[in-house]
Amino acid sequence: MRRILPFIALVLVLAACHGSGDIKVSNAEHEAPALENPFVHTVYVWFKEDVTEEQRAQMYTDTEALRSIEVVKALYTGKPAATDRPIVERSYDYAIIVHFEDLAGHDAYQQHPVHLALLENHSSLWEKVMITDVEK
Repeated sequence: MRRILPFIALVLVLAACHGSGDIKVSNAEHEAPALENPFVHTVYVWFKEDVTEEQRAQMYTDTEALRSIEVVKALYTGKPAATDRPIVERSYDYAIIVHFEDLAGHDAYQQHPVHLALLENHSSLWEKVMITDVEK
């Protein structure tokens, strides 16, 4: 049961975000490619109190560059959806959800220069970050 809870949380986040104008999907049809055994990497960011809107906007822009990494099969980014149910986690400021074909793709992504540049340029803005990885 403990292994399925992160997956359920991810499904709920994706369902809550579906239709939000802030969500950006990787392909033109706005559907993630079908992967047989996807590896899903989710990052939730809480910004420090003094982070400016300009700094946030630059991070959002730089996050979009993750799409250029060849192992990224789908990328979703956005702010918490306007759902108002006690069970929904909405305290974070920004989420990044990345689909990979497998764990090897995830591991390559972790060392990719575009990903490392994002961390180097923006991790100082974060008060807290929570990462979940889900595999089938």
